[in-house]
Amino acid sequence: MKLQVSVLSAAIATVSLVSAGLFSGSALAQQQQQTQQQSRGYAAYNYVGAAVADHDGGDSILLEGSYEFKSPYFVSGYYRNFDNDFGSSNDVIAAKLGRYFWLSQGLTADAGLRMGHVDFGQNDTGFWGVEANLRQRIEQFEFYGGLGWVDYFDAGSDNQYQLGVNYYINSDVSVGVGYQDSEFGDGVRLRGSYHF
Repeated sequence: MKLQVSVLSAAIATVSLVSAGLFSGSALAQQQQQTQQQSRGYAAYNYVGAAVADHDGGDSILLEGSYEFKSPYFVSGYYRNFDNDFGSSNDVIAAKLGRYFWLSQGLTADAGLRMGHVDFGQNDTGFWGVEANLRQRIEQFEFYGGLGWVDYFDAGSDNQYQLGVNYYINSDVSVGVGYQDSEFGDGVRLRGSYHF
């Protein structure tokens, strides 16, 4: 009887050790997969890109980028050079600190504080503002829309919006089209981005 109890105890201990080993191996693989995803970050908030826009009163070239420095927090910024229909050129530089939230499968929201400096021709002014966006990823397509409010120190305030779609050619490259209200008015925007 003692021999049977000893054998049964040894069998239970062996099964427990094997189960614990399998479970910890599975948990370790899951943890490594999550770590890899976190180290790469969410592609929508890790990119560099360029765009051209056709505004009501001219055209602009835009250089932009974003970096998720500590998930889910990110910093983004852009430089826009605007050539108006009257032959002069204006520019703006801005940065944003934001946070995104996973709402459901493929759906995220982000909110942030933006600040920068804009040249309106006769007036140069700093500004600050807030904005919020929604993004829905469906396979290779990402649909987005957002609202913002900007206070120009020497030029009043403005409500701004954007909407559009990006197509991910692969995990690193996307192209897109959108409609946006910016510092220099409404405009259709074509963009290309490299994601990392």
